[in-house]
Amino acid sequence: MLTPNLQPTLFTTQTEEALQKANTSESIATLWFQQQYVSFDISKVSELQHHEVLELTFVSKLFQSTLGIDVINQLLETLPKPYAYEYHRVFYNVFSGEWDSLPVEIDEDEIIEDYFDSLDPEHDRETIEGIITKLQALLEEGE
Repeated sequence: MLTPNLQPTLFTTQTEEALQKANTSESIATLWFQQQYVSFDISKVSELQHHEVLELTFVSKLFQSTLGIDVINQLLETLPKPYAYEYHRVFYNVFSGEWDSLPVEIDEDEIIEDYFDSLDPEHDRETIEGIITKLQALLEEGE
């Protein structure tokens, strides 16, 4: 199950900028607050925390879709509030009937570097020599 991103941030976002990011207006965001789609009243704040921007944008993207209000409400029934989710990282899995998140992208270079950093020349000599042999073979193939 997904959990909202409620981590506080050092830097806030001005209300106008948040509304632009979410592609909505203050009056619509206020209506969403009144209808309990968002957890804060945007008319009462001048700056938003990152999780509030996420929430505003997520709700905005749902309402900008071609889905009807009944479908939106049904989708949101099982999603924990506040809806502070990165809309481009979550999706509703129609096969399981649950919200899910896309896997985190893997940084292969970072993984390799971390692996090399974990090797101890004194204890992992055979492993290191095996890696060197494989790398030399790859280089020779490229010639």
